[in-house]
Amino acid sequence: MKLQCSAVIIVWTLAGTYAKTSVSKALSSSYAPIYVECPSDLQWLRPAIGLNPKEANWVSGRKHVVVDALSIYLKQLELEEFDVSAYIAAIKENDYVHVPIMGYSISGGGWASAFTGIGGMRALDSRLDAAKEQKTGGLLQCLTYMAGVSGGSWPIMSIALNDFPTVDELVKSWHVDINRENATTDTEYAASPTTLFKDLAAKAKAGFNVSIADYLGRALAYEFIPNADGGLAATFSDIVLQSKFQSHDMPFPIIHMVEIDEDDFEYSGLQLPHSNSNLYDMTAFEFGAWQGIKLFSPMEYLGTAMDNGNPINESACVRGFDRASFTIGSAEDAFNAWTIQTDSNGTLGGFSKRSRKAVGGRMLSTSEPSMSKRDSPPTAALEGVVEGFNETFGLNISSMAYAFYPNPFAGISSVTPASAQKPLLRLVDGSETGQADPLWGQIQPARGSNFIITWDDNADQIPYNWNNGTNVYDTYLAARAESIPFPIIPTSNTFNSRGYNVRPVFFGCDPVLTTTKSADSPIVLYLGNAPYSAYTNFSYAQAATTPSQMSDILINSFNEVTQGNSTLAADWPVCLGCAAIDRSLPRVGIQRTAQCETCMAKYCWDGTEDNATAQIVNPGLLLQPNLTFAEWIKTHDFQE
Repeated sequence: MKLQCSAVIIVWTLAGTYAKTSVSKALSSSYAPIYVECPSDLQWLRPAIGLNPKEANWVSGRKHVVVDALSIYLKQLELEEFDVSAYIAAIKENDYVHVPIMGYSISGGGWASAFTGIGGMRALDSRLDAAKEQKTGGLLQCLTYMAGVSGGSWPIMSIALNDFPTVDELVKSWHVDINRENATTDTEYAASPTTLFKDLAAKAKAGFNVSIADYLGRALAYEFIPNADGGLAATFSDIVLQSKFQSHDMPFPIIHMVEIDEDDFEYSGLQLPHSNSNLYDMTAFEFGAWQGIKLFSPMEYLGTAMDNGNPINESACVRGFDRASFTIGSAEDAFNAWTIQTDSNGTLGGFSKRSRKAVGGRMLSTSEPSMSKRDSPPTAALEGVVEGFNETFGLNISSMAYAFYPNPFAGISSVTPASAQKPLLRLVDGSETGQADPLWGQIQPARGSNFIITWDDNADQIPYNWNNGTNVYDTYLAARAESIPFPIIPTSNTFNSRGYNVRPVFFGCDPVLTTTKSADSPIVLYLGNAPYSAYTNFSYAQAATTPSQMSDILINSFNEVTQGNSTLAADWPVCLGCAAIDRSLPRVGIQRTAQCETCMAKYCWDGTEDNATAQIVNPGLLLQPNLTFAEWIKTHDFQE
């Protein structure tokens, strides 16, 4: 059966049958979305002005939880000349309006970013005794948002749908030693290609386009999505049903993807987005874009065929298209870039540098996409999958390379680009814009973020897979182009020469060093995965990880966040706390203390650029500087 990529094929006759079946039972038995009667009281389109009312109400509830967690977290720091009780009282007196909005983001980078990034989150959790002892534990309980893109989306989705367990509990449930790419038989924790294609066939039979994003998502689900059959029934919108979401005891998850437009760069019949292409913001409540389209639609009914803001058929609204597995598969779908990178011998298809479209008549950059990753893309491992799509569905590479989404904004002449008016959207890994750190959703003024920790493990620094700030720099360029408050970020050469690639640094402490020269910008803490106690620059495509490797990864991330249990910087826990609340202080009439002033002088970027000649970045272990990689690898089972 061959599916058309230009439109969604709707099997209207199924609507009556599925309407009589409970949604949860239907989604548990098949990967196919189902058709139901459309609700009569639903707002199908929301302008991108302010927060979704449901999100705003949730954030209000979260603030009441955060303020108590913040009090506990700050008191453990024993800050000098700072009255925590008076600060908390001032926040409460202002009806919780000035509770600092904090967030955490995990970059793209496959299994590498997923594991090192969740390790960073672990070091902030008050439920981990070691984190409490180092006084970094508790900050996680103060976060309002958490965001992921590509591999970074996997732990974000997983921790939310698992009802916010500890990281140790979560990682145990992943069974990371199993390689889902090589599974040949069905088990509780992996599915064979035959089963994966059977799932996709059910979706195709129901009239929906299928692609590599579906296949990747179903395979990944056996690792990251809870419950039976690789979390078959789980949807993104199910997060709102989790008890800790309902009680506001977990951060609010955001996932990013990017749209492929008609005039995007093309090579070998496949396209790559520009760096300022539409970034889609996906939450459990809604799907849409803050720029470009500037509209949002309910996540729960994503997949419904729409025209000019209304369902085409009031009796055939869709439920279950927003499968959690499809979401993380879409977020990971860089098959277009992988294929272009392979076909061009690595000269095209990298994630960090992308040509930009003209904005306001001005071309922001004229360079074509260029390779930044030195890891071989996983196209060889997927050759059999490509053949399977051709044999099963009659699809070639160009018609199965993108995640296809029925367009809730179809037929609306005001949206841009023109492709966004069509019945079908083509979405790919949001890292392909160059913004592999998923900050875009959190820095939107409507969300009012004050402090964001961004964990970067997209391995942009060749040839040794370390990081150099390119991705957060790309977000700065995009924010500057859209006049969004965000810290000014220096180039990668400055990161490397000043050591920001291996030690923590705050950006935006001085409001003058922001795109709008105002305190509307959040302070951003950049943490690039670096070798503290382990050489964790392993391949983003490493699909199986041994228990000893996972232990090394989690300990290394813990050491980075705690600065080696404060052995590298005794003042670090205090300074982290100072930065976390800094933006909120003047809003409740409190001045920065002398202790925090010292912290800011030490850890904040002062605006000095160092654009010396690019250098090879090959750091040794920060906690064991005399132990070479050659010596270290003898007692650890990472690949050389």
